[in-house]
Amino acid sequence: MRQCGTPNVPSFSALRAVQARLKSTIGPTSARHVSTLGNEFHMNSAPKLFSLDFANPLVRPHIRPYIEISPSLSEFYQAERLQNENIDLLQLMWADFNRSPHRHFYIKELAQTDDGTFVIPMRWVRLVGAHGNEVDCADVHEVDYDETTRKAVIRVNDTLTRLEASRLKSTYLDLVSEGYSFVFEQDAPEWCAVMPHPIRTLAQGRPTFTISIMSWKDDVSGNRSKQYNAHTNNYLANLNLPHAFLQQEYNIRFSATSPHASALELADGLSQDIGADQWHEGYDCALQQEILFHIINRIEPADNPQQSELCSHIGMQGSYFCRRCKVGGPLEDVTSEEGYRKLFRPTIPRSVPETVAEITAQLVAATHGVAKTVETMQTKSGIKDAIAQHWIDKLIAQSRLMHEERMTNSLTQDPRFKDRRLIGPARQAVRSEIENEIEQELMRWLTEQPTHRYRNIPVDSEKRSQIRAGDHFNMLLTLDGLDVHRDTLVEILHTWGLGQGKYAWHKSTTTWNEQQLACLAIRLQASSVDGLSTSTFPIRGPYFVKYRNALVGKHFKAIQQVIVFHLYTELGNPLLLALWRATGEVGALLHYSRIDDLESYLADLEILIDNVLDIWAELDPLRIIEKGKLHVLTHLIQDIRNAGPAVIYSTEIFECWNAIFQTCSILSNHQAPSHDIAEALGELECFKHLISGGWWRTNAGKYVQAGEGVRNMFLTYPDIQRRLGWVDRRVLIPGSVKQKSCKKRTSARWSSIHQAEHLKIDMLEPGNLSSTSESENEWEYGSHVISQAHDICREGSWVFYNLESNDDQTHTSHVGRIRRVLISNSSTTLTFILIDEFNILEQLDERTRMPVLVRESAQMCHFVKPAVCTDHVKFIFNAQHNCLLAECNIKDSGFVQQERQDTTLSRKVVVHEARDCYLLNLHGLHNASLIRQALPQHLTKPVPYFQDRANKHREFAVAARQLLITKRSDAAAKAKATRAQNLKAAPNKLQPQAAGVLDATLPLDNP
Repeated sequence: MRQCGTPNVPSFSALRAVQARLKSTIGPTSARHVSTLGNEFHMNSAPKLFSLDFANPLVRPHIRPYIEISPSLSEFYQAERLQNENIDLLQLMWADFNRSPHRHFYIKELAQTDDGTFVIPMRWVRLVGAHGNEVDCADVHEVDYDETTRKAVIRVNDTLTRLEASRLKSTYLDLVSEGYSFVFEQDAPEWCAVMPHPIRTLAQGRPTFTISIMSWKDDVSGNRSKQYNAHTNNYLANLNLPHAFLQQEYNIRFSATSPHASALELADGLSQDIGADQWHEGYDCALQQEILFHIINRIEPADNPQQSELCSHIGMQGSYFCRRCKVGGPLEDVTSEEGYRKLFRPTIPRSVPETVAEITAQLVAATHGVAKTVETMQTKSGIKDAIAQHWIDKLIAQSRLMHEERMTNSLTQDPRFKDRRLIGPARQAVRSEIENEIEQELMRWLTEQPTHRYRNIPVDSEKRSQIRAGDHFNMLLTLDGLDVHRDTLVEILHTWGLGQGKYAWHKSTTTWNEQQLACLAIRLQASSVDGLSTSTFPIRGPYFVKYRNALVGKHFKAIQQVIVFHLYTELGNPLLLALWRATGEVGALLHYSRIDDLESYLADLEILIDNVLDIWAELDPLRIIEKGKLHVLTHLIQDIRNAGPAVIYSTEIFECWNAIFQTCSILSNHQAPSHDIAEALGELECFKHLISGGWWRTNAGKYVQAGEGVRNMFLTYPDIQRRLGWVDRRVLIPGSVKQKSCKKRTSARWSSIHQAEHLKIDMLEPGNLSSTSESENEWEYGSHVISQAHDICREGSWVFYNLESNDDQTHTSHVGRIRRVLISNSSTTLTFILIDEFNILEQLDERTRMPVLVRESAQMCHFVKPAVCTDHVKFIFNAQHNCLLAECNIKDSGFVQQERQDTTLSRKVVVHEARDCYLLNLHGLHNASLIRQALPQHLTKPVPYFQDRANKHREFAVAARQLLITKRSDAAAKAKATRAQNLKAAPNKLQPQAAGVLDATLPLDNP
């Protein structure tokens, strides 16, 4: 900058000094942690990270602190999980911040309504109407108050009474100041004796909030190259934000990384900063005052192996292989009729107290020094805790030494063993006594570990003599508001995309020969991607086939949306077609971002998941036993009911965030990676907060924000927003159109357009143009139009659109394909969308079970005026050409382009015949819910694969037992053959070795 002549350029040291000062005031700061296993790592303060949300004017308006009761389900705070939560872990306070912001009402406190009734609020909820109107309400206990005796009697019913929170007039403090005195009966709840609410006293007039978070943990490479550089990362997200914001990298918070510490060690470090009893200060930029908030960890999203570790579960190595329920057992039981049937449904849920009891039993068993005993317990129960295993290994080793020293070593053994008269039961009694002593000594030693933490426990605390969470086993098993078995929700990226999608792809590609795979590659390449979630990149069929064993999640997501259209003739295996059809149907439902009819949705989803499992059972009865992800899918029904649509807790956004982490990692000197990366990403949070207009407190105690020029830089420069992961959907205005670039713009008069498009005469007038002069204007061909659902719809895009009826001005829904986007040269607000109308047949396509799109006449078009009504173009969808019906063939067509140049190499492509026969893609993930709302129900209603599942499962159980016997006999025969081959080869291996020894003894001059 100095070389360019810029005046007043600060020195580099001055710049760094300002950055350090801002980071110290804005935060977050990283703190050093030493885990129970002795590993060191640095962690950014979670309370400081989430306090930035309250102080950020871009984020604060979207924080939703209350439970919401809504006719649809789209967010975590609208699901049943919070409605059944302990009320002390929910939002404690409510206030009307518009009319009386300093009158705070708390749960479990007496209050008075506007009609003089005394109530005790127990829960705050927000009712959301069908049109978005919102009303804050309180679920209350009504109280009978006798002014003479001053006794208050709580009317405790099975259900609480719900009233509008705005009716609350006087808080408990107001009532006391007015002279009221309350005496509750002896049988009243204990909390009646603690008024005012303890948190009111702590808050000292400041508003209080409860923040729900999800904490993602996984192993990640710190390198971008193929060389793996193992790190364990922890990212956080604020569940009080709508899911549309959770899918932005801007709202993902980096917590910690370590090449040494495990996920459970990072979780232990995080638990020291969060919890129901830990309140933190912050600044609310909307209220313009300080607040208090606490943080409750609600969800632990991760891939399946990581979630098993977080649950203290052994994974597929255990007899009971599900982390969520107690399905499984010995193979003989699993392949029985009853055991096999249970694989297709969730069974008895696992409970945290049982898991803790099992871990404690394993620690006690380890004091006996027999590793096999502990391993058997872990295999049979399915419980194996990574933290406890560290101590189990130490206990077993120490126990063996003590047993040898006291019982088997003749020099150091107990003197009683030297008495030859000590035999039989008496000798066994001495052994038992010594074993009990060893057990007690080792358990006493264990409670004093790790020493660096034991020293910090108060001398009079009972914890000094107990097995402690965090120190000796998984800390997540004791966190408030978290049940790890319930809250390690089914994650669709790894369980569906990299689970079912990958299994189906492997089964298909190993079934087809090379000629069939080449045909598949060409057909996949011909797929239309407009309207799909993969529209940002083409489907590269040859790549998918060539590297079919090295595909990643985005590839399987693309494949499952289109492959069913290409499985015909030589690829038309009926079972594989049924498998892919079921896979696509489930995938589309799992990517709903909004569920309008929950019960109907879950019923449909359950049928479709059953279909997937049943088809696999028909293909391979042992697959559901060998692949635990298939059973885990059955838990999706309850997860969606408890926590909302599955996309909320999908880990794709966290996986994307790894690119940011890797950038910091490769720029580190790797001497202190945990510290350096935490500091670097802390500085990024500081910059992000500052440029977003966030507030912070200076050293003088004043709250300030960056200047208007800095704040406007973020709002006006999309490139900065993109680099920080912020997506502003307000720039996509429904009904607006975009012109083509200057070089591509062409224009024509209306009459010329009419002739060029072969339109009917009656489509020119009337009603479409307000005057004859407008029809004589020059019209440009536009680039695209924005739909009501914020989709970019180009020429050739398939859309649902509305037309106004001339009779009653109502809208009728139609489906069609955009032919032209027309913009008047006289006014860019005068626009028309020319759409070719298609009809949807009443019957589904028999092969793909997709709606059929047909066109009655090539001249049947509609003009839509999006600028007049934004819902004229409703949303985009994907449709595929029905190549089987149109008899499209694969031909040599054109040349391969390399380096943007045509080469002499030819390629085979699918040449689509000019027939208007298309299939509406129900497997598309984009706008899946809108498509099903727009279609008649009979076209989307799922059909069970088997009508009599019980009998079929009995047949598959018999087949599974036979396959198991066959596999065991084949394995035994192979092992026997291998042993025979090894014995046969053994003499040949020894002979050269002996010859070599003889040769070594010969004199050097031997000829």
